[in-house]
Amino acid sequence: MVYLAGVIAIATASQKGGVGKTTLCINLAYSLARRGWKTLLVDTDPQGGVGLSLARSTRAKQGFYDFLGGEKNINKLMLSTRLPELQILPTGQYDACARKGWAEAEVPARLADLLRAADGRGVDCVILDTAAGLNGMSEAVIKACDYVILPQQAEPLAVRSVPHMLETFSRFRAEGAGVRVAGILLTMVMPDNPISQKVVSELRALLPADLMFDQNVPRMNSFLEASAMGVPVALIKRNPPPEALVFDQLAAEIEQRTGLSQERQSSDNHASLLD
Repeated sequence: MVYLAGVIAIATASQKGGVGKTTLCINLAYSLARRGWKTLLVDTDPQGGVGLSLARSTRAKQGFYDFLGGEKNINKLMLSTRLPELQILPTGQYDACARKGWAEAEVPARLADLLRAADGRGVDCVILDTAAGLNGMSEAVIKACDYVILPQQAEPLAVRSVPHMLETFSRFRAEGAGVRVAGILLTMVMPDNPISQKVVSELRALLPADLMFDQNVPRMNSFLEASAMGVPVALIKRNPPPEALVFDQLAAEIEQRTGLSQERQSSDNHASLLD
């Protein structure tokens, strides 16, 4: 169930954990916001990786699961950041909400309500981090989105698991979901490791070029450092390190693949004040 409006909803999804999904969400959302898009980063993973990576205090705050559980006012759940274009909806009180329970049949409608509320606040892009696996809540979140990014760790298992993932998304579409694959993103790539490089080469040879992001995400200690500091990698030093450019380039690809750039072009076609 896709909520069609001005806002573009993009989920990240993987069959297993540890592929750099949360790192991707945080840094991509930051780069999109820096490029001028009003961006909402939503943590739908019960483990709360986004919030815990940015501020431990989010553990005590309400958020996504409280909204699912019936909280009407999304404004009180969204956290502002020092970057005006970026807001965050943390996981919230998952355990408390799970004990109360929520009707599975109502989840798609609540997700549509969330996207509608974001659109009403002028949000251009919603980035949704999901728990590992392509079932349960993650499946519902993915089906509610316009696009999905598939981070894939550059390891031998990737070559075998990607076809199965794509079959799963074909099933989602056959079941009526409008979600489209924005692309497969190779993560934790090690330039000096022959096995890692072989996986990159094999996947790029196996899959259509337009299904693979041009940009890879390398494995770098600075990403761990950024997580420990609670900031995007661009903010770990006074001047952004070179690897921060990875996410700026990825944001540029996302603009093209999802139509964000066309949205900006159309919004620029306004009448000028003076001839």
